[in-house]
Amino acid sequence: MDEERMGLDELERRFLAGCADQGLTRRRMRAVVVMAAVFGVLLIGAAWISRSWQVVLAVSLLYLLITVWEKLGYGRGVLVYKAVVRKLVARVEQLEAERPRQGSADGPRPG
Repeated sequence: MDEERMGLDELERRFLAGCADQGLTRRRMRAVVVMAAVFGVLLIGAAWISRSWQVVLAVSLLYLLITVWEKLGYGRGVLVYKAVVRKLVARVEQLEAERPRQGSADGPRPG
């Protein structure tokens, strides 16, 4: 694949190279589930041990901040993938426009 002709920047190249790694996606999904479970246990433990709403609130806010950070990262990733797809489509359209049409002046192609 000629990434230079498509005009991919470094981030887009890394995303395109990593899109074939399904193991990475599975590991990230497991990490999200594990983090939620860890924070759930931490929240229950903090509530049980401290019996203080301030500690529970602090743990809850920490969890919210982490999930917002994860969602923003996901959103940035989706934007990069969309940019790569648009560039790939533009490149395919460019190649199709350059390709000689079937049934042109040299006659039909044998099939």
